[in-house]
Amino acid sequence: MKYAPVLVALGLLAILTLQWLGWPPAAPLAEPGDAPAVVEAVATPLQPDLLTRLATPDTRDNYVAIIEHPLFRPDRQPEPPSDEQPAEPINEESVELSVFDLNAVLITPDMVSAWVKDPAQPKLRRLRIGDELQGWSVLNIQEDRVLLERQGQQDALILRDYSKPSPAAAPPPTRKALPRPPPRAPVRAAPPKP
Repeated sequence: MKYAPVLVALGLLAILTLQWLGWPPAAPLAEPGDAPAVVEAVATPLQPDLLTRLATPDTRDNYVAIIEHPLFRPDRQPEPPSDEQPAEPINEESVELSVFDLNAVLITPDMVSAWVKDPAQPKLRRLRIGDELQGWSVLNIQEDRVLLERQGQQDALILRDYSKPSPAAAPPPTRKALPRPPPRAPVRAAPPKP
């Protein structure tokens, strides 16, 4: 009975070794007569068609259900194609950059983008170099700011650093104390008459 755990451990080790030697399994070979299945996926300009990057048609077939029913959408339906209709023309002179809030800057070797919050819209808007923001053109995106230009005028949206304390508020204005009248001497009441 002392040898039973040792034999079980050796048996499991042997099975693990056999599986390790046989890994990875050979990829199935496609026969020349088989035509790969055509998979249509929803691709947006912001998101490339990821199914085309998969190596074999079999792996694409495994992900079609996920593309057709996205996990992170509440209605589990693909995002409808956006109709890029021009918005109502806004008077460019009235748009000030102070209404926009620069929330994040993302700089990678492949892409540079910034996320700006417009109080008139519920979602953040992603900006890249050359994009338009209410008549302003994005010139450059740096790690702490976005440089914008409109009709030769340049301005910047600054990224707020939340790790630094906020600037101290100005002390409230002091009120002038009105002079008090001097206290009156207590007046003793006359004793009651019998």
